Amino acid sequence: MPLNMHGVRRALALIFPISLLVAGGTACKTGGSPETSPPSTAGTFVNLGTQITRVVSTEGTVFKDSSGNVYHGVFVNGNPGKFAVLSAQTWELVKLIDVPGSASHRAILTGSDGKVYIGSAGTGELFRYTPGADRLESLGKAVAGETIIYDLTNGPDGKLYGGTYPGGKIFEYDSVRGTFKDLGVVHEGEKYARQVAYDFDENALYVGTGTACKLIRVDLTTGAKSGNLLPDSYSTMEYPNGIEIIDGKLYIQLNKSSQMVVWDKRTGNIDYTIDKASPSVVKSPVEGDRKVYLFNPGDGYLTAYDPDLKKLNTIVRVGGYNGWKAAEFVKLPGSTNDTLVAWMGYSGAMRYDMQAGKLEARSLQVPGQPIEIRSIKGGPDGKVYTSGIQGGSGVYDPNTGVTVAGPNLSQAEGIGSLGGSLYFGMYPSARVSVLDTTRSWGASNPKEVFKLPAADLQDRPFAVLGVEAHRKLFVGTVAQYGQQAGALAIYDTGSGRLQTMRDVVRHQSVVSLAYLNGKVYGGTTIWGAYGAPNPTETEGKLFAWDVASGKKEFELAPVPGKKGVTGLLAGPDGMLWGFAEGNLFVFDPAKQSVIYTAAIMEASYSGTTWTDAYMELGNDGNVYGTARGQFFAVDAKTKQVTLLDTARKFSNLAQDDYGNLYLRSGVKEQSHELWKYSSPALQVKPVSAELALSSDTIRPSDKAKVRVQKLLLEKGKSTANTAGAVIRYTSSRPEVASVAEDGTVTGHKAGTALIGARIELKELGAAIDAKQVTVHVAGNASSP
Repeated sequence: MPLNMHGVRRALALIFPISLLVAGGTACKTGGSPETSPPSTAGTFVNLGTQITRVVSTEGTVFKDSSGNVYHGVFVNGNPGKFAVLSAQTWELVKLIDVPGSASHRAILTGSDGKVYIGSAGTGELFRYTPGADRLESLGKAVAGETIIYDLTNGPDGKLYGGTYPGGKIFEYDSVRGTFKDLGVVHEGEKYARQVAYDFDENALYVGTGTACKLIRVDLTTGAKSGNLLPDSYSTMEYPNGIEIIDGKLYIQLNKSSQMVVWDKRTGNIDYTIDKASPSVVKSPVEGDRKVYLFNPGDGYLTAYDPDLKKLNTIVRVGGYNGWKAAEFVKLPGSTNDTLVAWMGYSGAMRYDMQAGKLEARSLQVPGQPIEIRSIKGGPDGKVYTSGIQGGSGVYDPNTGVTVAGPNLSQAEGIGSLGGSLYFGMYPSARVSVLDTTRSWGASNPKEVFKLPAADLQDRPFAVLGVEAHRKLFVGTVAQYGQQAGALAIYDTGSGRLQTMRDVVRHQSVVSLAYLNGKVYGGTTIWGAYGAPNPTETEGKLFAWDVASGKKEFELAPVPGKKGVTGLLAGPDGMLWGFAEGNLFVFDPAKQSVIYTAAIMEASYSGTTWTDAYMELGNDGNVYGTARGQFFAVDAKTKQVTLLDTARKFSNLAQDDYGNLYLRSGVKEQSHELWKYSSPALQVKPVSAELALSSDTIRPSDKAKVRVQKLLLEKGKSTANTAGAVIRYTSSRPEVASVAEDGTVTGHKAGTALIGARIELKELGAAIDAKQVTVHVAGNASSP
């Protein structure tokens, strides 16, 4: 039983020694450790609030009210998620409604009854919205055991059909009777029923599955299910993002390539391939016209496809949207013309009057929602960066206590630091972008610096480690959907050379990295990606990569029987510390063996697990960590463990330059909030500062610039963060060289002057004096 299950009050007060176990059952001691003091339990927690707010709307639908007014119905991801109703005529937000227990969604559809149906991601519930209502109606859980409804499609007689995860099932909902029917697994081995399309001619359901991108036909009369109808070569596309049936053709958009294939259900052949298209298409409203319309996010054009001529024609350029999420031809009130209205995702909408040839497109005022934090990292600029589960970033400044919206980035599974830059490991497609924290954010900052080759089949860069001694970035990844083999990638920031070692540990994912004495150590879990086959291995591994030789030296199971090594740290004693499924271990690099193991908490990874433990070395010389929702400290000398918090289910862990620790609450309703833990034993205060002169020798009337280069902190530490500082510059001899409020130094006559500064940091409650620098004014110098 995990410690927190014995009761929060008891757990918070619990301090206990840990058995130190090695092979043979004897305890070992390491060599000399740096001077430490026991971890302090006098720390304070501060909720810093929401870090990332943005509009993430991945799906939508078009519907009408009883008066014929046309609306966009869109789901805005957040905590909680919202259902937004926007007028397609006035572009105004009409309603914003909470979706209970759902931070995101995958499926939204206007039913044949004119009501909007929403499938949740997380609870597997189906909700219904009646136009004009102020709330959603829960219709219940679609299929027992299924947590995500991925897609919905209309059938006859008020019936809807949907696809689910993790069982890869399909279901029927009868909106007249209000009943669900479980139609079973679509295809054995496929966990995702990603897309569904009902065929009214055949009373059949076409289902697109993941992770091997299959197309399955289900005869709803007999229940018979076909084999895969797509070529096997499409298996690397993972899954379809959209399937539409129009005039005997299936329009199928493939995930990895964003290609759309036109598949003839009569011949079973692919008629045409469109290089880039949004997931959905819409049929022409003109009687007898067989053309279908689609949006090309590559060039931003509304495009028409003629299935008879097998030809594409561009209609009008809409602009730089990443695709439409819902589109339909309607007649707007007061007009007899056919107008294509489309929700373009995020906050974009368009309408195109076919007869008038008039296009309108704009961003609507959709309120951004709090986004769940995915990763946290203290930056080289002294600020704390967070990345969101649906992208975006936040930047918290300890000097000012203020959070601002950071650069617009995709979901970063991990963040690493090297020099003055942060490297974000982004999902999907295992991309890495760099942010130079010494420069302003702009079009080229951040920028993508590399992407793992498609042939390596990688998706999620969880472990991102910068090694200053070699100017290299090391990245550990989880494979793309359906694949087992993760990878270790090495990027040389000087030459730009990228190496990828797929399957560096057989059939395992690389999820943690640490550097120690010329070697990068990696931790793995036995699981591959979602939808991958069951693990073939039984134990998570620790491996060593020698940077100089570019070779893996060894791998071993640091704690026998444990399925993942999710946290690694260069420890306070010169050893490598790690965490394996509830167990702390200490590894001696010289002996290449584990010298300590200790069961900190009961834990059992019963399903796909990539992340769990995070560890940081505190300024008091002790180790702090989170795992399984528990925040703890480990005395570096005695290995005694102190539980600091279990109630907030903390996860992630990062540290700023002052020694404060940052965590994300694991409580679902608070997962968008950043928390700060401060302790007198951990904090280092400013004691002085270094100044930098643009030139230390000037002539009379010439100018130079002085600035505060960094703040000097206790225990020999420093920070480049001077935000919020009130700086008053001084000159020991203003008649020789004066200094203005902005740090401009002006020479007046030959001599030498000492330039200093008084620096006040109100948020930190500190006032310090900088070390003085000398400026010479050319001529016959005299002593100051």
